[in-house]
Amino acid sequence: MEIVAGRIVRIRLERGGEIDTFAPRGRRGAVQVLRGGAAARGMAWTGDLRLDRAAYTQLTEGGPLSPAPHAPRAGESAGVRWIEDPALAAACAITIAGDAVALAFGDDRGSAITEARALARDAAALLEAETATDAGSRPVAWLLDTAACEVAPGQVAILADPEILPLVWTRDAYYVARALLAIAPLDPRVRSVVDGYVAWQFDRAARVDGWWPRSSLASGQAKDPAFQLDQQLYPLLLAIEHAGLTGDRTVMDRYRARAAAHLDAVLARADASGLIPTTETPADDRLDQPYHFSSHVLLWRTMTAFGRDAERHRARIRERFTHDGRFAYAISESGGRGARHYHDANDLPTVLAPAWGFCSSDDPVWRATVEFAWSTANEGYIEGPLGGLGSMHTRHPWPLGDLQRLIVARATGDRDAASAVQDRLDRVMTWDGLLPEAYHEDDGSVASRHWFAWPVALRAWLAADATLGRSVDEPCSPPV
Repeated sequence: MEIVAGRIVRIRLERGGEIDTFAPRGRRGAVQVLRGGAAARGMAWTGDLRLDRAAYTQLTEGGPLSPAPHAPRAGESAGVRWIEDPALAAACAITIAGDAVALAFGDDRGSAITEARALARDAAALLEAETATDAGSRPVAWLLDTAACEVAPGQVAILADPEILPLVWTRDAYYVARALLAIAPLDPRVRSVVDGYVAWQFDRAARVDGWWPRSSLASGQAKDPAFQLDQQLYPLLLAIEHAGLTGDRTVMDRYRARAAAHLDAVLARADASGLIPTTETPADDRLDQPYHFSSHVLLWRTMTAFGRDAERHRARIRERFTHDGRFAYAISESGGRGARHYHDANDLPTVLAPAWGFCSSDDPVWRATVEFAWSTANEGYIEGPLGGLGSMHTRHPWPLGDLQRLIVARATGDRDAASAVQDRLDRVMTWDGLLPEAYHEDDGSVASRHWFAWPVALRAWLAADATLGRSVDEPCSPPV
């Protein structure tokens, strides 16, 4: 198999010929075109169609959803097999025409059948158009085609794992949006996705007791209501950064007041320590210690973007999280008491601290923190021939950990380490040019989630912006 034009999967058959599979832009379905060798003659259907809600296979279960309504019916109409479920308000149809197989979705049986027939009829022309169109790099094409899900006109959900866990985390979605804006901020496809995501987040996504949940369905319904501090901040930061990256103030002006009000509500949660407790970490794990370091670095970054008194907050973080010569992962009391020393592949604000201006790259406390992170003393470090930084809930190295190591290498000017990380990522990259959630420390094979949007996006962002990760002397405030 190979990827053609960034988004077409091509399979070469042993008996001769090729099969190209793609999803035509602007259409509601996918097409397979058989070219050369044995054509579609003699193909027959086996098995049954199934139409249902995704299973949402979470590694850190946040609670089951109520059963979805389900009333499917299926049949065949003039060579088109179909299944529809009025309870789900969805239908699917599949057909063969000549050397093409087409699958289409619709709100009902009629619209799905009509689209399937049209896709099959136009398959050759659609393939020619897709092949002639520059889809951009494979990661960008995949993020636009697969991670982005338009749920209503002008509203786009960005899915963390569109293959087996189509949920929205504001954290993951932020890095996808920032990568797209770093690569092609003026591309109409990029703007449609990013602008649509900001609208989805503020206008559609449900909040539980006023807070964005751990994760949401693409429809906007809250899936897991746990309060995570960092997930309250990423949408606010993106709304502000958008203007500086695109030169267009429209999105920022539309949502700035609501974003500022949400930031005020977050700051009002601070207790007597001046810190804000969080229920879960960015790894979706429960915390015995309520104050989490990287989330507070992100809070400082967001306060800076909104022109708040961020420097007093930075001094408070440094004073209260510094313990044993490094920044504690989390603390149970101010002054570092009850400190937990740990570092997780999900805690990007910690390694981005010099790039954001929170501290310098030669700060001894930060240096000690990142040195600990890639040592066997850290529970999040996985040993082995391909050992690296991972997470407690998926005990294998993560590409996100490798990308953190690349950011550290940029901050410290370690070119050899940066080159070694790129070689590692090339080795563990999946056949289609993407990155999994985790890989086996022995041989680099996929250990968890073949497709994971966050590392795919972050690697693309780092490739597009050679300055990302480098230390700065002053706090970075997004231009407004």
